[in-house]
Amino acid sequence: MDIIIGKVEGINTSDGVLNLVVIDDKDNNYNIKCSTSYKEIIVQNSIYKFHVNKLPGKLVLDKLEKIESLKEEEILNTFSKFGLASPISYEKSVAELNRYLDKIDSKIIYAITKGLVDKYHKDFFTYPAASKMHHAYAGGLVYHTIGMLNMADAFLANYPYLNKNYLYAGIILHDIGKTTEFSGIQSFDYSIKGQLIGHLVIGSIEVAEIAKELGYSDCEETMILEHMLISHHGQPQFGAAKKPMTAEALVLWYIDTIDSKFRVLGDELAKVNFGEFTDTIGVLDRIKVYKPKDNN
Repeated sequence: MDIIIGKVEGINTSDGVLNLVVIDDKDNNYNIKCSTSYKEIIVQNSIYKFHVNKLPGKLVLDKLEKIESLKEEEILNTFSKFGLASPISYEKSVAELNRYLDKIDSKIIYAITKGLVDKYHKDFFTYPAASKMHHAYAGGLVYHTIGMLNMADAFLANYPYLNKNYLYAGIILHDIGKTTEFSGIQSFDYSIKGQLIGHLVIGSIEVAEIAKELGYSDCEETMILEHMLISHHGQPQFGAAKKPMTAEALVLWYIDTIDSKFRVLGDELAKVNFGEFTDTIGVLDRIKVYKPKDNN
């Protein structure tokens, strides 16, 4: 039996069975035959681990594994081979997030934040941050979070009145609801709960629930964190349940906006040569951005 890890490029049932056109990370093509019962399971453009039997002139599927069933590092390594993952490794992501968690010296805020990261650890480190607008790849959620944490250090250095505990915790938790809002790593579909409630409110509810478990329901720290999560989109028209009303909530909104839009800008600039304009960029009010000539 052979194992092929590949992306499904085509599906057809022309000969009464399910025929899959699969391409691996080295651009090798495979035609794998399987029962039509897999038609409801296998999704085109998704990556799977195929266990196949080699028969005369054909490959026949024996067992199918979803990539999501693998361990975190295996998931990200697999998606990386196809150019569909965060540019930083799982190990580095864990180390960076833990480095910032350890900077939180409030017992209550640390316990709530660490508790939710642990609860959603696998999804938090493997899910995308968005379905298509920014960080829309495996590991994008934690990569977006780390990018924001790095920016937070500069804000804290420039504005010493900011509370580092709330800022670090708010950034780490602001998109934790996306682990429920999205239905998977590579489907990019929104769950029913995600559509009806949304990740801002889902995240706030998660904070409230773990605070209750820890005995911190009536603490101001819990209320402030809940406020930061429901307000981090800044304005009601962008999904915020409340406008930001603490300094840290305001910074969270601005940093979130900057990182999401500038990652998209970086991707668009990478597509053009020096001395050229990008195409119009949706997240930047559909403007074109000029890439100045390299005079070095």
